[in-house]
Amino acid sequence: MKKPTLSLLLFLATCVFLTSCSKDDFNYPMETLYGTWDGTAVYANGHWIDITNSYYESFQFSITFYSDGEYYGRGFFGNGSGTYKAMGNTITTYVNGEIYLTYEIKSLTNNKAELTMFDRSGDSMPIRVSKRN
Repeated sequence: MKKPTLSLLLFLATCVFLTSCSKDDFNYPMETLYGTWDGTAVYANGHWIDITNSYYESFQFSITFYSDGEYYGRGFFGNGSGTYKAMGNTITTYVNGEIYLTYEIKSLTNNKAELTMFDRSGDSMPIRVSKRN
């Protein structure tokens, strides 16, 4: 049996790398993610709190995911923009190349999602969001 040539090994390694880094690694259709998502509830003190009414206005937030890998966030968790990566059940946002917030998806449809949000220190908060029309 012939030994594999170096070029064949490089070709196979390239194929494995390219397929492992594709956008297909996200467990949902990417189009589901694109758009602006407004916070509707946060889980605190053992129950869900509706943040859509004016009493909780200071806790309101939104995040917009663009198809080019950019995002914009505003509200309670900060105002600004950066990039994001979606892989498996996780969306990781970056500001200036540093991880900002990470979202673990519990459920995601075309217009509603339930997520657990993690900050850089590892603190977490379950949140619910709905897509803006």
